[in-house]
Amino acid sequence: MPAVLTAPAGITAGVTALDGPTDPALGPVTRLLAEAIPADCAGLVPYHAPGYAAFLSAALAPPAGSRTVLLRCVRDGTNVLAVADWRWLGRQLLLNGIAVAQGVRGSGLGGALLADGLRLARRLRCAALALDVSRDNAGARRLYRRFGFASRSHSSWAEVPIAAGAGPGLRFADWPAFAAHRAAYGFGDLRVLTAGGPVTVRAVGPTLRVPAGPEAGGLATALAGPLGATRAWAVRDGRDAEGFARFTRMLRPVTPG
Repeated sequence: MPAVLTAPAGITAGVTALDGPTDPALGPVTRLLAEAIPADCAGLVPYHAPGYAAFLSAALAPPAGSRTVLLRCVRDGTNVLAVADWRWLGRQLLLNGIAVAQGVRGSGLGGALLADGLRLARRLRCAALALDVSRDNAGARRLYRRFGFASRSHSSWAEVPIAAGAGPGLRFADWPAFAAHRAAYGFGDLRVLTAGGPVTVRAVGPTLRVPAGPEAGGLATALAGPLGATRAWAVRDGRDAEGFARFTRMLRPVTPG
């Protein structure tokens, strides 16, 4: 039976929402989430983009009932002690990122955020909670298992070489929207039309995430010049896939409370 976890004694405010685009906690929340990313993945995810706090501010601008980015945190006065970045995907509530400040780790705040996420998922009528956890983070995996999460799949992040030369010719389906997003926030998703069909590439600073497969190297090479990229990588599925970082997708069913 999943554990019932609550906020530790002394944190009187409990878990609250970041509920507006001008919330002063957005900067500290962004820094805390960036610090929680494994060192091998530094600079590869939007949390490390220079404009990510501005992106979160924009994500909190619509009315609360229209948002898909749901930020929940524990504060002690003006200090942010812990944060969970949830993404509503319809039938699933995805934990995009979770972080606890170094001085209060081990005090139950991570469990409090998970318990809050379960209540949130029930309110949204989601069927499951989902998250990705580093396979090297044994402590986090133990916490998630105690909370009822179970492993469902595995993946690895692998380097994709960028070769010299121009690479194959490509067409960009949504360049204006991509360029505007990247200029504003430091990252963006670009839909690329290739001979094999459309694919989506994510740019974060000078790095690219391209789809895995035999065409990954050619795609990275073709995009390196137009996007100013110096590094490319891909997500490969499977427990035994080689890479510089390994992750497990975990799910927890949500039953009516």
